[in-house]
This record gives sequence, structure tokens and C-alpha cells, in this order.
Amino acid sequence: MNIRVVVADERRATFFDVTRPNALREAGAVENPAGRLKDTDLETDRAGRRFGGAQGVSHGTGPAQGHHHGVDGERSTLLHDLTLFAKEVGRRIDADRVGHKYDKLVIVAAPKMLGLLRQAIPPQVQSMVAGEVPKDLVNHGPAAILGVIPRDAFFE
Repeated sequence: MNIRVVVADERRATFFDVTRPNALREAGAVENPAGRLKDTDLETDRAGRRFGGAQGVSHGTGPAQGHHHGVDGERSTLLHDLTLFAKEVGRRIDADRVGHKYDKLVIVAAPKMLGLLRQAIPPQVQSMVAGEVPKDLVNHGPAAILGVIPRDAFFE
């Protein structure tokens, strides 16, 4: 049985194959070039503007004017690029499933990335998930990665 372990953060997703509890072999990676940039580096001008309310706002004795406020937060370019990266990783995971490259899947990712990966993988892959670990281990060695794989993933 082959277990595919995906270790991901916002910059990189590395794929490993594990055939026994102490053997980890790298099977590829996907890089996110936008993951190294700050949100301000991805934007070309200031945050969006939005007019609020049909009634508008009166400033003193003049006529009512629409009020304005900046738009950002959860709709940021950084989050959008991270979502696109998660979808790219999800496509790779699914393509490897179709190619019969693994029997079970374990996802190790920082909590935010783990949530995006959950949304990005199709139902056929979700049924193969043997474990999810909400930790950022991208810059850790094989021992740390092997240490978080659920032991029951090795049993049918």
C-alpha cells in the first residue's frame, strides 16, 4: 500500500510517498511564486472603494452624498492567490489519484492552508484521506513528517 503525504504551506506543496512507517520518498512539488509576496506587492493600486447606502450621508448643510469605505480583508489578492494555489495542488492530488499513484492520502498543512485544500480536493479524493494534520512542517525533515502520520493509515 502506498500512502501519499502532502506537506503544504502558502509557498510550497511537497508530495511524499510512504510505503512503510519509516520510509519517506519525495514524489514532487508545486511552488507558489505569489506565496512569497506581500499583499501590497500583488496589488497594483490602493484598496477598492465602495459607495454605501441609497440614502447617502449629509456633510453639513450641503446635499446628501454617498459614503465611501475601503474594501479589503477576506477578499484580498493574497487570499485569492492562495485559493488558486490550493486548487492547483488539489488538481495534482486528483491527477495522481487517477494515475493510481497512491491508495491513501495524508495532508499536513498549516490550518489556513488545510482548510483551503479541503475545499479544493474532489469528493473522490476526500474518501481516500486517512489523516489531516494542522501543522506547518514544510521546512522540517523526514523524521518530523513521519512522526505526524497517523499509525492507522498503514493498516487497511
